[in-house]
Amino acid sequence: MYRVKVCGITHRGKLRDRNEDALLLNDMVVQEEVMTSPLCFEREGDHLIFAVADGLGGHAAGEMASRFALQTLMELRPKGSEDIIRALHKARDRLEEFARENAYAYGLGTALAGLVLSDEGTFVFNVGDCRVYGLEDEKIQRLTVDHTEVERLVRLGYISEEEAKTHPNRHLLTSALIGSPSFEEFEVHIGKANSYKSFLICSDGLWEATQDYELFLSPSELLLLALKRGGRDNISILRVDLV
Repeated sequence: MYRVKVCGITHRGKLRDRNEDALLLNDMVVQEEVMTSPLCFEREGDHLIFAVADGLGGHAAGEMASRFALQTLMELRPKGSEDIIRALHKARDRLEEFARENAYAYGLGTALAGLVLSDEGTFVFNVGDCRVYGLEDEKIQRLTVDHTEVERLVRLGYISEEEAKTHPNRHLLTSALIGSPSFEEFEVHIGKANSYKSFLICSDGLWEATQDYELFLSPSELLLLALKRGGRDNISILRVDLV
């Protein structure tokens, strides 16, 4: 049995015309243009799921893609690695089906990252450049792997983590859920994180604007910090604490 305190907030940012992010808070999907205060509550159960999805900017119906993907996860409620992969493939298929029926939405897509708490363990997962961090004492650990061109360059040692934040190709994804027959395959990162009691799930609009040591701040404080530093992208934050 898990008991958690969760706080989530999402914001359009200062430069984007609309918010294409969405939040999954176990049994509800939240999608708002601007939230001025976080939605916080406690949940108890033996199977909980939380996630952030970032609809692809510049693609048709990005806000629909993020919402559809999280609704699929909420409905299927994966418990372990194989379930997560099946749920993500179902979400991608749903995007393709919607695009076939609505020509304007062809190519809609999303990145996402999430956390599953179940009797099989604690799992983190992502597709694209949304992230999950583990927070323990004074240490921050990124638990997911970005599927981006700059992540590849960092891993090869060509650029640093800090340089990646401002690299001109930092938004070039190598994996995402895309509603198109041309992009059926995607890469998923899944890991176990049983040793952590606190997690931060976020879109790139947050982590690009902050330093790792600042991620201990509350969701409200993190949002204000990201906005103060330009708010160039949609910003979504979920903080999950086991209590």
